[in-house]
Amino acid sequence: MRCSVEGIMYPECARAILFPAFKSFSGNCSDSFFAEIPHKAWKLCREELDGIMFGFKGRTFPYVFVLGPLHKGPVDFGPATPVYCPQDGSLKGSDWEIRLEVPENLKPFVSVSDDICSEETGLEIVAPYLSLLFPETSVCHLLASGDGDEVERIVEILRRDFPSALILLSNNIETCCAHMWKEALEQ
Repeated sequence: MRCSVEGIMYPECARAILFPAFKSFSGNCSDSFFAEIPHKAWKLCREELDGIMFGFKGRTFPYVFVLGPLHKGPVDFGPATPVYCPQDGSLKGSDWEIRLEVPENLKPFVSVSDDICSEETGLEIVAPYLSLLFPETSVCHLLASGDGDEVERIVEILRRDFPSALILLSNNIETCCAHMWKEALEQ
């Protein structure tokens, strides 16, 4: 798997920067397994991300799903709008690493492409947090460019087969760029 693009969306050694805030954060544990996270550069949303992500401090999850929009790459392949994910492996920064893994029951509904997924940085913005908070938990990053049966089917599977997983919706609230996931999750 490729390395992250540090310096563009967030600084190098991001985990080291987060650690002092993580140690001193005393907020209550979240009762929810879902959070909408900002889909923009770390510089613009660091405080908001700290509040959201550190709200999960002390929790454990069997899986973390990061759902996000696909801004570049193929938009449509005929009647179905594909959902993309990076290949299983790891995503690494200068001082963090997360394990990427697509559950077997989702594989028939996604297209694996590191090239397409490398264009989207929604996962990279939260990866240092995930590494710090859930170092042993597998992460599945799913990207969609529009509404479709695949998005609804995947959300159905997440609800049915992963009721205790943490779902992070990477969405720009101003533009609602991840509307396809948000609409499917709200059904």
